[in-house]
This record gives sequence, C-alpha cells and structure tokens, in this order.
Amino acid sequence: LLGSRITEVTAMTDTFITTRPVPLGVGVGHSAVAVSDERREVENEDYVAALARTAGGALVTLESSRVAVGPRAEYVVEVYGTGGSLRWSFEHPEHLQVLLLDEAGHRGYTSVMTESGYGDYGRFQPGPGQHLSFDDGKVVEARQFLESILTGRQVAPSAGDAWAAAEADEAVVASAADRSWHSVPEVTGTTYAF
Repeated sequence: LLGSRITEVTAMTDTFITTRPVPLGVGVGHSAVAVSDERREVENEDYVAALARTAGGALVTLESSRVAVGPRAEYVVEVYGTGGSLRWSFEHPEHLQVLLLDEAGHRGYTSVMTESGYGDYGRFQPGPGQHLSFDDGKVVEARQFLESILTGRQVAPSAGDAWAAAEADEAVVASAADRSWHSVPEVTGTTYAF
C-alpha cells in the first residue's frame, strides 16, 4: 500500500483508565463477562499514536484506541495527496471512497464498488457492492498462501512482511518509552508490500 518500507517512527501511548474490575469469567475480545467488586491496576495502554516516515518520503499517521467510543472494527486506511484522496474501511471492504479534485475545484467522495468477477471477490459474490464476510477473506488468504507455496511466487503478505511489521512495532514501543524518533531496521526476507 505504501510502496516503500517504513524507515523511522515516533510514538506516544497513554492509559486513561488506570484500574478495571476483575472479571469473574473468561471472555473473548470485548465480550461481556460478569465482573467482581475488586479492581486491579491496568498494565497495558488504552491508546497509541505513531508518526512514521517511509523510504519514499511519505508521512504516515497511525492511531488506535481500545477504549474510545465509536466504531468497533473500522480499521480505516486514508491516503491524501494534492490531487485527491482515497479512503477504505474494513467495515465496508467492497467500497473504495475516491475524491479527485476537478478543474472547477469540486470536492466530494464517490463510492466505487467492487464488481462481480473482480479477483477473489467474484468467487464469493454474484453482484457488485455485496459484502465479503470476514470468513470469506480468510479463505482468500489461505488460497493466496497455498498459491505462494505452489508457485514459488509471493502473491500476498509474507513472513518477511510480518517481520517488517514486527520491527516497526518494536520501534513504536521503544519510541513511546523514550519519546524520540527510532529507526526501523530493514528486513532481509521477501516482502510483498514493497
């Protein structure tokens, strides 16, 4: 998506809710479970923000909160440029919001829907604009993984991409701790993203 790897980051984190009630059972994610009257200190962050620079010079902002009220699993990617912008959301993966600045200066997003027959999407949906489920996406990922093994050609994110992401994560953690810029080591594994 970025076209070049992340080379450096600076980040900050915060914990807004410093104690939480102790759960009485086991839950998954944000599922509701009964809680006790006992409260314990929170050991992980509620919020992280990072500013990154790519090898190509692009600036990237990343932000996440586990306590903010709002979308539950939106996972938005937004790209801004001088001639327009793009916006994609995990909640509506079959839509791409496109804004192209025209000569008259009109601004407004257009929703471009995935058409039937487009790539792996067409294997699941007979018509345009219909949702792929999370499970459908996992089937696509499994097919891409197997195709990469069988053909020897990387067709989707690889272990090298996971390694590169882990290096960026480590730099974010270090930056949040000492509040300074950190370089992100380049990986030697095969990467799909750049």
